[in-house]
Amino acid sequence: MDTGRYAKLFLSESRESLSEINNALLELERGGGEAAIARLFRAVHTLKGMGGAMGYTSVADLSHELETLLDRLRTGAIAVSRPLIDTLFAGVDSLEQAVDLATASTPQQLDVTKVVARIREAADPETARTFTSEFAITSVDKTTDNPTATVAPSSAAVPPQKGPRHVRIESKRLDVLMNVVGELVIARDRIAKVAERIGDEELLEATLRASQILANLQNEIMTSRMVPVWQVFERFPRVVRDTAKSLGKEVEFKIEGRDIELDRSMLDEMGEPVLHLLRNSLDHGIEKPDEREKAGKPRVATLILTAERDRATVLIRVTDDGRGIDQARVLPRAKKLGLIDKETSNLSEQELVALIARPGFSTAEKVTEISGRGVGFDIVANRVRSLGGSLEVHTDAGLGTSVSMRLPLTLAISRALLARVDKETYAIPLTHVLETFSLSQPMLLESKGRQVVAIRDDLFPAIWLRDRVGLPPAQSAASGQVVLIELAERKAALVVDEFVGQQEIVVKQFDGVNASKTLFSGATILGDGSPALIVDASSLL
Repeated sequence: MDTGRYAKLFLSESRESLSEINNALLELERGGGEAAIARLFRAVHTLKGMGGAMGYTSVADLSHELETLLDRLRTGAIAVSRPLIDTLFAGVDSLEQAVDLATASTPQQLDVTKVVARIREAADPETARTFTSEFAITSVDKTTDNPTATVAPSSAAVPPQKGPRHVRIESKRLDVLMNVVGELVIARDRIAKVAERIGDEELLEATLRASQILANLQNEIMTSRMVPVWQVFERFPRVVRDTAKSLGKEVEFKIEGRDIELDRSMLDEMGEPVLHLLRNSLDHGIEKPDEREKAGKPRVATLILTAERDRATVLIRVTDDGRGIDQARVLPRAKKLGLIDKETSNLSEQELVALIARPGFSTAEKVTEISGRGVGFDIVANRVRSLGGSLEVHTDAGLGTSVSMRLPLTLAISRALLARVDKETYAIPLTHVLETFSLSQPMLLESKGRQVVAIRDDLFPAIWLRDRVGLPPAQSAASGQVVLIELAERKAALVVDEFVGQQEIVVKQFDGVNASKTLFSGATILGDGSPALIVDASSLL
């Protein structure tokens, strides 16, 4: 059998099994008992069968030894202990390596001799170290001798149910489909413009019908690309467990909002930023158990990863109950690097965030495998910006930190407000637009030395898009239109010359030129074929 053509499918399915194994193993470590062992056994057995069918001997052999060890656990021949848990984790790590090597472009077989010997030693009742502490589990009821034990499937008496049918599709094909739909949207807008200019009723009617069909097609393809965030989140419990253990910290990790859905491409992009935030919390934010006790906190810290929908965006938040961002550590480091005046004694929350987001900035006293090179928070900030999202940070000294990434649901198509400044048209994502107003002289005021716009009973900082793009001021400062934009808890009044309308835009990523990349997050093509830059709201506030 030519296994090469099935390698990608095996890799996809084996990753699902490995994820299940890791999660079940974490559950067992927390005292999950028989249920966790049963989950582990099923997942390892599945991986063993797939590896054997593909001819991946290292995967099959290692799975077989782990299966034997787990069988002894579920029959009560050996008990759960700390050394045994560590052995299982080591075996799973080797199993992941074996899968990656076997499915590489140049397939290799991992040497599993040492880890197999370790697993066999743990599986031997005569040599295995056992403890009956919090890790002890109740033996299952046995009616036979011990490697002949049988387990009756719990669903034996349940008749088979007809469920939804699924087809595996390579994500690249969905990307191509989405790009094609994006080009169709651009073509539709151009045809609509031509139809409107000609004024032919029959052509206008046909264009409207085509737009409705395209909208349905676009919605179906976008829905097919949406996947729950747990597909990325599921690998983080193991990362948190291992990192906390290496740092000598005790952490309870919680995940909320697992079923919130995101575009597949967006989900792939946000994995690395979330990982950086989790490691940052574990290393810099969360204190060691003794330090927490002295501060009147529980020895075990709480780290929470949350996903939630907020209008047309998804909010991914990492929250810890650690020490917060400590100005006493940030200030001296910032002064030493010449980032702030030596006389500065206090920083606002926004200034703190701006400092720690600078490339190379770190308060770590030494470089470790986890931190110290100052390449964590700035990577998060840059990646979120490149995705058309924004970063929000709230911190309380001694109480903890919350970092939120606000991301669009998809990278491909979104709705935007089109505004003109001089002869140029700009796109402002509607996710950040609250209201629009016509600007009049009485609305322009001055507060604390800067211009503001009065809207009803509130004052908002005035931002002229003309100034930001390097155009000369308008003849009358009180002319134009106002876009009230919002980012987290901050709001501002963006002044433009005139509004063009609303439109679905196809987002095209680009590399910024000079300072432009801090103001724009991408570009799009308008209905008349002309390009328009997409304003990055986070760069305005």
